[in-house]
Amino acid sequence: MSTTIVTGRQITLTIASTTYDAQTTSAVLSNAPVITTYQTLDGKAYKHIDDQWTLTLGLLADWGAPSSLFEAMWTAFQAPNTPLACVMVSATGASFAFNVFPVAPNAGGTAPDAQTDTWTMLVSDTPVLTIS
Repeated sequence: MSTTIVTGRQITLTIASTTYDAQTTSAVLSNAPVITTYQTLDGKAYKHIDDQWTLTLGLLADWGAPSSLFEAMWTAFQAPNTPLACVMVSATGASFAFNVFPVAPNAGGTAPDAQTDTWTMLVSDTPVLTIS
């Protein structure tokens, strides 16, 4: 099997039907499994209880820009229990579809740097992987 290298620049990110990869500096979908450990008379036993998925985004702030991600997220956060549809697609055809709960974006920054923010959003369900 040959080596395949996919860079972050080969990922597109769509949230609530709008593509935002131009504002995104990093996107990481990750899982933290919830595993309970039981101490039995025979030793330790493990039970996988749940999965806690998150989407962590590194972003360039775009307040006031047309189709602003930050303004869209600010509006979505007004209904914090309503998940937003998300799709991450790589150039190799791997597509991850899932829903995230909105977060309140930060405002501000440090001189002379670009305004940036990092969001960690809870994923409401297990992502669906499709390979095309």
